Amino acid sequence: MKKTMQRLVLGSTIVALALGSLALTTGLQAAPTVRDSKRVVIACRPGWRGGAGGSYGGVPFDVSCNNGRGQATLDGTVGTAYSIRMGVESASVGADCFFSGDSATVSESCIDVRLTVR
Repeated sequence: MKKTMQRLVLGSTIVALALGSLALTTGLQAAPTVRDSKRVVIACRPGWRGGAGGSYGGVPFDVSCNNGRGQATLDGTVGTAYSIRMGVESASVGADCFFSGDSATVSESCIDVRLTVR
């Protein structure tokens, strides 16, 4: 009975060491973080100017336009959550708009000024 117990302890030790070695060599790995680049474009129609600031995928940005377009490249975005505030004006009207969401692409308008993220 003593030899059986010794064999059982020795066998259990070998199995435990093998499993421990396997766990150390494989390790726990987190899912890879997907990092991406996006382009933010703000487009003002003739007679309009505007600006937008906020963040997309955790990367802050600030763009503006005056009778045309402005753009920025966002490097290192993680995820698709966004929060954007836009201020726009023409000779007779002004507006303040806020947008937030979670999307792979964004297309929002504040009166005659459009902001896209792609």
